[in-house]
Amino acid sequence: MSPLLFASSAFASTILLHAARLGLSAAELRLRAGIAEAQLADPRGRIPAQQVERLWNECERASGNPQFGCELVNGMATHCLQGLNILLDSAPTLGASLAAFCEFVPRVTNCVEVRLEDEGDSSRLRLIPINPQLHHFGFDAAVLTLVRNIARRIGQSPHEVFLAVGIGPRQRCGETLSEWGVPWQRAPAPFLCLPSTLLATPLAGANEFLYQSLRRQWSGAREAGEGDGLSLARIWLRSSDQPIERIAERIGYRQSGNFIRAFRKRFGVTPKQFRLGQPGGA
Repeated sequence: MSPLLFASSAFASTILLHAARLGLSAAELRLRAGIAEAQLADPRGRIPAQQVERLWNECERASGNPQFGCELVNGMATHCLQGLNILLDSAPTLGASLAAFCEFVPRVTNCVEVRLEDEGDSSRLRLIPINPQLHHFGFDAAVLTLVRNIARRIGQSPHEVFLAVGIGPRQRCGETLSEWGVPWQRAPAPFLCLPSTLLATPLAGANEFLYQSLRRQWSGAREAGEGDGLSLARIWLRSSDQPIERIAERIGYRQSGNFIRAFRKRFGVTPKQFRLGQPGGA
């Protein structure tokens, strides 16, 4: 039997948050897609792919905006990835970061297979849809997010990093890629091509303790239902000097006050107290 295709509830929530910013009724879009409010309560929950596809289609119908997916890029790296972006930023090299992305993205969605292929002087990150009819909005957001974040991780501009970017027949992100100076072409499925030498580039945010801790959590604890954003925050608080507001944002809390209250309710201390090693937060 084929596995049930899904996307995380955090991903569906990200789509709805973006729709609301555009003045659309998120509640109406959710109902039209057949997604119950309770399905969004746990960011680690799974939404059947057909419901996410209906949500994309309803967003397209309601907005009339062919750039909807491109504009979603600003929300993709925080709430949607449930802290995976922290692991990717803390990897020792770009190659390790991309390998971790390929390994763990199926925890966020199994609708797309991601492969990093060695082509000699160049390497190609391929996004292979399990269902070729997946809506192009998601691929627009994914391609632009990857281009921007890969370049950011090694401290270069996108046009300095990518030899070529392939986008699917219906995708609309070519205009943005051109604005960024990134060469692009039409392809059966999206890909990002960059020089293989860049894979050895050390990342500015490399943190071996954080990276290994998060790898263990994504490899094991998440399967047991434990690796949520607050657990990720505890690791990050102890292993970095990032501001609490930044950590809150990176795990999907748009208001740091909500993060502090949730953290204290779960662990009995505030994030600041936990960072300082005060009792109750071990």
